[in-house]
Amino acid sequence: MSDTVIVYGHPTCPNIGPVKGLLTQAKVKFEYIDIHQDSAAAARVRAINNGNESVPTLVFPDGSALTEPTVEELKSKLESLGHKVGLAAWLAGHARIIVFVAAGVLIAVLITVLRSLGVF
Repeated sequence: MSDTVIVYGHPTCPNIGPVKGLLTQAKVKFEYIDIHQDSAAAARVRAINNGNESVPTLVFPDGSALTEPTVEELKSKLESLGHKVGLAAWLAGHARIIVFVAAGVLIAVLITVLRSLGVF
């Protein structure tokens, strides 16, 4: 049995980046397959997901699959397979949320500074 996780997706899926980031940081071997470039892969995704091309769909070495998993679901699955998911992996999986929060904090600070300067 291979120890590689298969990640099915396509370039416009916003969740592929966080999934690949988490897998990379957790040092999990994976193969990414673009279902828009591979009709057999698209058929496999549809077979797993009751006819839907839902991505990301991950197929694990134990034969199980996760479709559109949350970071917590993926972390739990990887840990159940013996992988250590550390802080860096968690951060990689939550990168989008962290960027939005940081941007919000930065904007709030900027508004506060501008108000204190009497700009508005």
